[in-house]
Amino acid sequence: MKKISFILLSTVLLFGSACKQQYEGATISAEEQPEGTPVRIQPLQSSNDPIPIEAGGVLSTKKETNLSFKTGGFIDRLYADEGQRVGAGQLLAQLNPTEINAQVIKARQQVQKLERDLQRVKKLYADTAATLEQVQDLGTALEVAEADLEIAEYNQKYSKIYAPAGGRILRRFAETNELVQPGQPIFQVAGDGKNAFILNIGVADRDVVRLRLGDRADIRFDAYPGENFTAYVSEIAEAANPATGAFDLELAVNPAGKNLRNGFVGKVTLYPGRQAPYYRVPMDALVEGYRDQAKVFLVDSSRTIALRRMVKPNYIGAEFFTIPATDLPANAYVITSGAAYLKDGAKIRVMEEQVTREEREITGR
Repeated sequence: MKKISFILLSTVLLFGSACKQQYEGATISAEEQPEGTPVRIQPLQSSNDPIPIEAGGVLSTKKETNLSFKTGGFIDRLYADEGQRVGAGQLLAQLNPTEINAQVIKARQQVQKLERDLQRVKKLYADTAATLEQVQDLGTALEVAEADLEIAEYNQKYSKIYAPAGGRILRRFAETNELVQPGQPIFQVAGDGKNAFILNIGVADRDVVRLRLGDRADIRFDAYPGENFTAYVSEIAEAANPATGAFDLELAVNPAGKNLRNGFVGKVTLYPGRQAPYYRVPMDALVEGYRDQAKVFLVDSSRTIALRRMVKPNYIGAEFFTIPATDLPANAYVITSGAAYLKDGAKIRVMEEQVTREEREITGR
């Protein structure tokens, strides 16, 4: 959820909402009404229903791998294009093998020569025609040559690029006949499978404490207007991002058979599994706001005196806002009409409750 703050625009908007729908004759001040200012009230009930958290993020894939050659050289063939789906072990690209194969042949021939030389020297040593040092030197040279052959064969193996797993080619960074360096990315591959798509968002500290792994989320993409994609919280950062001050979350997205693409911007609604008790206050009860505080009026136990209270909303909707249940006493009544003309301790008169249409039909009123 975006961090709640009462900026000037919000204050004007909310103040306007609080002042609307006043009763007739509300221009009369409290001092001019000795019997008390007429008001309407509404009881506040504590709730633990999840308060949604709104956020936004960019779609990506969980497993994105840059594939490259172990050695440099000229690209001989490229077998995949951007957007193409590939299977595990599929050949994607290879270098021109001329130089690499020659290095393997050279190293193999050197090993074979030293093996022959070592056998001859061992026979000579048995006839006391060669020294132990000569045998040991040739043995060491053979081990070095065998290591060189292993390196050459390893480089030969990784002069080709194979798909490490099934997935999609996100990007292709090179073309055929291009000279590339060792480790230079040639393909960027995104893996398929369960939870392949993720969406990263940031939330405020007041929200991250309400979240836990597995909490549900709904995501909307402009590419699919009117459709909701389900997701759940798969990772929660243990520390705030130093660049933003927010806590990073990772959401695993269910593509629901749609063709999702990296870079889609998603609008997220999170539903925390943990929610501290709170009061849902009608927007009509809001008198004014200042920074992170809002002013409302309650009624005393006799319902004849208005009591001003400053509260801190933790969520603001179109028709209501919420505050922690600890901010107001239990079984409190909030003034929803007439509050704009009150002062703390002002005398009030609670107006008769409106009769519903059904009650009027039954009673004939």
